[in-house]
Amino acid sequence: MAGIKFIVSDETLNSYGSVVLTSGINTAKFERNPIMLYMHERDNGVIGRWENVHKEGKNLIAEAVFDEDTELGAKVKKQVENGFLRSASIGIDVIKENVINGIKTITQCDLFEISIVDIPANENAVKLYARKDLATLLSLSDNDGKEKPGQTLHGRLINVLGLEEDATESTIISAVKTLLKEPSNVEKEVDEAIKNGLITDNDRTSFLAMASGNIKGFRAYCAGRKEMQKIEIDTLLKHNSSKVIPQERYVFQQVGECMGVEVLRAVLNAMHGSIKLSEFISLPEDESSWSLEQYRKYAPDKLRDNPALYKRLMAEEFGDDYGVKDLDYYRRHEPEYLAAHPELYKKLIVNKLKKQINHGN
Repeated sequence: MAGIKFIVSDETLNSYGSVVLTSGINTAKFERNPIMLYMHERDNGVIGRWENVHKEGKNLIAEAVFDEDTELGAKVKKQVENGFLRSASIGIDVIKENVINGIKTITQCDLFEISIVDIPANENAVKLYARKDLATLLSLSDNDGKEKPGQTLHGRLINVLGLEEDATESTIISAVKTLLKEPSNVEKEVDEAIKNGLITDNDRTSFLAMASGNIKGFRAYCAGRKEMQKIEIDTLLKHNSSKVIPQERYVFQQVGECMGVEVLRAVLNAMHGSIKLSEFISLPEDESSWSLEQYRKYAPDKLRDNPALYKRLMAEEFGDDYGVKDLDYYRRHEPEYLAAHPELYKKLIVNKLKKQINHGN
């Protein structure tokens, strides 16, 4: 039974920050029980086996034979044949490892399992397009250049490349360029997804591998992530309703959708909540009698633009010998200095407590 050939491992840096030396992978035990799992999940059962496990230079190669008598095995095989799943991942028991050129390197291990996966830890662990697949393009027509009965060049190309039946010529050309490793828009799409906060920059390599092997699957993932992002943005804005007036809600939604939820969260966390009318009524009209806390809450711009005012208020609150650095300042900007000067820290705490007690009176 002919299998579908995969590179299941090579010596590139994987997403765990390590390298597995192919020469150090012991396959003897595995070849006695060459099971295939899906996503390394034993609970899903065995979905096939691996044959012709061998090493070619730095590549460990194996041929996948699926158990089509199982529902999951038949499903995964179809997705592999259609190009929706193209990656494999090895399960190993590490025996020896060393740091080589600053990189953790597994020099000896036992292979015990190989899985079909959606995103591999090793970006090069992908399905191989056999030369015969490319060669079939030459046999799509008879020797005289005429199409074979019932078969068009367009249709056969779609089948060979694993594309949808309604694939256009531009889609076919793009798929061929990918096979030939010519530059494409894959990197642009992945970088755009990172820019929009749909994926993180740390996962760029893994998603590049995914997009290169299955651009439709990558786009579907991003579309689903975008829908989830909208829900997260809506929830975040509801929780910060005191900071965002209804007229500005659309602007904040755009920030979240264009730059990601975490950027929006950071913006909202840096904003002050809305000020209640009752607070304004109780606020002294003469600003000269305002406290440092009141300036910080109601007129931070004036405090920022008037260093002399800030220095005066700091002196009033913490004493003339304190200067302009309060406890909050040290905690945010110079925590190491504060830790190294416990007497200063104690003094700042005492002053702050005194101020709180005075305000309470």
